[in-house]
Amino acid sequence: MKSNEAITKLMEAGFQAEPGEVNRVGYHVRVTLEATQVRPFAQWLLTEGFFIDFLSAVDVSPAIQVIYQFAHFDGPCRINARVSLPDSGAIDTISDIYQGASWHEREARDFFGVVFSGHPNLVPLILCEEDKDLKPLLKKEGAQKSLEEVGWGEKAVPDGAES
Repeated sequence: MKSNEAITKLMEAGFQAEPGEVNRVGYHVRVTLEATQVRPFAQWLLTEGFFIDFLSAVDVSPAIQVIYQFAHFDGPCRINARVSLPDSGAIDTISDIYQGASWHEREARDFFGVVFSGHPNLVPLILCEEDKDLKPLLKKEGAQKSLEEVGWGEKAVPDGAES
C-alpha cells in the first residue's frame, strides 16, 4: 500500500491522517487518535495488511503519549500513531489483535505506568515484581516538555546540528 492510498483510506475510515516525511522522520503517515479509536484503528490496520513495528510511550505535558508504529507487508508504508493517555491512566489493549503488542504493552507498563485494559498478562516484563510501581522513565513533575516542543519530529534540524 502506498502512503497516499493509506491516507485516503484512513480518512474514509474516520481517522485523522497526514503525510509524514519518511526521509526525515522514519514514517510515511502520521495519525492522531482518541483513546476510543485505538482498537478500531488496530483492527482496521490488520485487515489492510499492516503489522505492528513497535509500541512505546513518551512522558510529555499535558499527558503521556502512547506511540504505535505499523508497517505494510506489500510495500514501504509506515504509519505512526499517537494517542494521549486518558486521565484514567488506562488505554485498551491491542494484544488480542496483534500478538506482538503484548510485550510492548508490558514494557510501557513497566517504564511509564500505562495500564492496558483487557491485557491478559499485564505483569512486569523487565522490572522485578517488587519494583512494578517504579515507572523509571517518568519525568519529574514540571520537567516534561510540552507536546508542541516534542511534536512529530518534523521541525527542521538547524544547519550544522546533528539529527
